[in-house]
Formats: sequence, C-alpha cells, structure tokens
Amino acid sequence: MRPHRRPVTALGGCRSLPYCWAMRRLVAMAVLLAPILAGCGAALDPEQLRICRRVVLALHPEKTELREVRAGPAALARQGIRIEYTAREPGAEAGLRHVSCGFAGSTFERDRRELVTIESDAGVLGEARLLYLKRFWLSDLATSEELLALPSAHLPQIPPAAAYAAQQLVNALALAAVYALLATAYSLIYGLLGRINLAFGQIAVIGAFGAIGGVAAAVSFGFDDPVAGLALALVLAAILTALWSWFIGATVLAPLHARHRLGQPILVATAGVAITIEELLRLFQGVREHWMPPVFNEPITLAAAGSFIVTVTSMQLCITLMALTAAAAVLLLLGRSAFGRQWRAFADDPQAATLFGVAPGRLLAGTFLLAGLLAGLAGWIVAAYYGNVGFAMGMMLGLKALVAAVVGGIGSVPGAFLGGIVVGLIEAAWSAYFDITIRDIVVYAILIVVFVLRPGGLLGFAGPTPRQV
Repeated sequence: MRPHRRPVTALGGCRSLPYCWAMRRLVAMAVLLAPILAGCGAALDPEQLRICRRVVLALHPEKTELREVRAGPAALARQGIRIEYTAREPGAEAGLRHVSCGFAGSTFERDRRELVTIESDAGVLGEARLLYLKRFWLSDLATSEELLALPSAHLPQIPPAAAYAAQQLVNALALAAVYALLATAYSLIYGLLGRINLAFGQIAVIGAFGAIGGVAAAVSFGFDDPVAGLALALVLAAILTALWSWFIGATVLAPLHARHRLGQPILVATAGVAITIEELLRLFQGVREHWMPPVFNEPITLAAAGSFIVTVTSMQLCITLMALTAAAAVLLLLGRSAFGRQWRAFADDPQAATLFGVAPGRLLAGTFLLAGLLAGLAGWIVAAYYGNVGFAMGMMLGLKALVAAVVGGIGSVPGAFLGGIVVGLIEAAWSAYFDITIRDIVVYAILIVVFVLRPGGLLGFAGPTPRQV
C-alpha cells in the first residue's frame, strides 16, 4: 500500500518545511524576549549621561556639594538627557537645580557624543559659552559620577569580602549566559545524533556580526529607539545563525552520520567547517575588531561595603532574563510539544521512532534550526554586552561552551544550562581572585577532571564508559 500523505495546503504544507518551522520558532522567541528587551528601554545612553554629568560639574565652582536626584530623557536636539540635582555652593544654601543636554545623534549614531545645546535653570547656554565649555572644560574633566551619584549610606551594608564576591557574581552573568546557550546547542545535537558539531562557536560569531549589521540597518532606516535597533539586531542574528546551522547539518552532519558509524569523520569535518567559517569572516569582515556602542550599562546600586558599591546594569539584568526565558522555552518545547516528544523518542531509539512515524529529516532540520537560534542569541549577547566582535573569537567561545556541555552532561539540555553557569562562575571567580593569565588553563583542566571522576557530567550518567563519540 502507498503510505498516506497529508494534503499539502497553505498551512499544512508550510509545517513540513524547515524554514517555516524556523519562522514560527523565531516569532515565538521574539514574543517571549520582546517584553524583556523593552524593559531595557528606560535606560539612558551612558556616554551622553557621563558627558551631561561633566556639564553639571563645569557649571559650578570648586568645592560645590553636588548630589544627583534623578536623570531621565529630555526632548532636546536629536537626543537629550535631563539631570536634576541639589547644589550647595560655598557660602550659599543648597537648592534644587536641573541641567538638560542635547546631542547631535542618538544612541547608535556616530555623533551621539556631540553636545549641541545646554539648558539649565538659569536659561539656555549661548553658543560662545557652549564652545568655551566644550573646548576648555569638558575635555579636561575626569569622569566623576561619584560626585553626583547618590551616597552609599542608604544601601545595605555588607562585609567587604561579600561585596566583592557579589560584584564578581554579577560580572559573570553575561558570560554564563553565553556559555549556557552554546552548551545547549551542543547538547541538542549530541543528544539526538551522539555527535559533536565543533562549529557552534563560529556560528555564534556570525550571529554577533549579524547583530552589528542589524544595528547599522536600524540606524540607516531611521530608528532612534535603541530597543528597536537591538530587536532588529536579534532577529537578524537569529535568522543568520539558524540558516547556517541548518545548512551545516543538512550538508555535512546528516550525510556523514548516515554513512559512518563512528564519530571521528564528523569531528574532523566540523572542525574543517569551523576553520572555513573563520576564514570567510576574515576575508569578508577584515582582521580588525568591529565595535558597537555600549547601551543600557548605567550602574544600578545594590549594596555597599564602605566606599565599595555593588552595582548591576540594565543590560546584565536583561541578558539574564533573556537567557532564563530561552532556557525555559527550550525545556517547555522538549517536554510539552510534539517536536519535543519526537526528539526524545529519536534520541532514545532512532529505529523505533522512525517506525512510529518520526521523520528523521524534519526532526534533524528542526533541531539544527533550534540550535542555531540559541547560538544566534549567544552571539547577540556578545555584540550587545561586550561591544567588540572579531573573526577569530569563535574558537575560544566554542571550546569553552563544549567544556560547559561536558561538565553539565553532554546530551542533557538542563545539564548544558547548568554547565554553562558553572563554567562562567569559575572563570569569573578565577579572574577575580587568582592569576588571570592561567584562567583558560583552569577552565580546560575542568574538562579533564570531569572525564576522570564523572564522565557523564553533573546531570548525565555516572558510569565509567561515556557514550561513544
């Protein structure tokens, strides 16, 4: 008998196409992450805020006691900032003042730091005074947020050692998110095929370059809102990495997995793919690093130990929430959806799953697309948080994420997230307390320790013989 086929309709036929599946997952991810990204929109441009704080210092004589009350956006020039503060000049009483600074460009534009107008409670600053202020005062003043920030007396006081450890924990958030997302991409493929794709680090770098391209496209389209620019950057990064991951899976991993029972050919082939992608990036993007302006990194005070203040930025909070949301979405997808049931069935017994109607081609395509989306989010975090992207950074990212996947339990999706957090915390802690020059040696030594003591990782099997690679 001829096997039954589902009628191809406008919607039903789309379900069988990998790119339609990717678009549905991309829309779902955008719906989940958009509210989190929009929550960052209240933050101000840090460079513009720093310049406006310098203006406040320059408008008052020396030994003036200044205390910032609040800072917010102002409808001035291309993009403006308004600072309200209290000032007590020598021999005078304290009073509430305000200064508004207007700039020639928005967050992602080249002239974002060009100060074009200043308004204060004394009126608008004239062109001559503005030129004099910029030429002889702003260029010489050091960055002095401490003179304007709120005092630390109102913050919870904790011991110095605890404050330093808390700050290092905050600093590890973005790094742990990148490792966790890439480690999950490794585990999705290994859990299904029992094979490792060594090119995920380079795929994440493609996503980082796509994020920078998305920001450039947002500027060229006239989007002044940084949230819109970052959202466009995330969509472009996710599309690029999902398509690259699907292409590598369809042309390299799937044919080799069908022909060879051992995993060594796939390891060698994916290593060659990684080198190829790196060289393509070097040829098309150049050897210099590409930079994106920092956004949403205005510090939020949490606690204090004397003069040492523990801070977190809006971008760090957004990255953490986005990574947790992506983790929850992947776990929900694997645990509650038809795709997840097929993935788990095929991972347990491919032949039996095929006999019960699981289409291996569709499942592999969907898994590679999902892994690519996670790599794209990791690349977006690298571009948006760290700001600099280079063609050669994929190898280090990929290897450390692979260590995280092994530590958590290669093939275990929850273990991959846990392993990324563990490796990120260890790397940040070693950089803070010990010699940073041997940090990478320690991270890779963890892989040896895990293989010797627990080959299955934290959430994997505990037996002495790991699954054949």
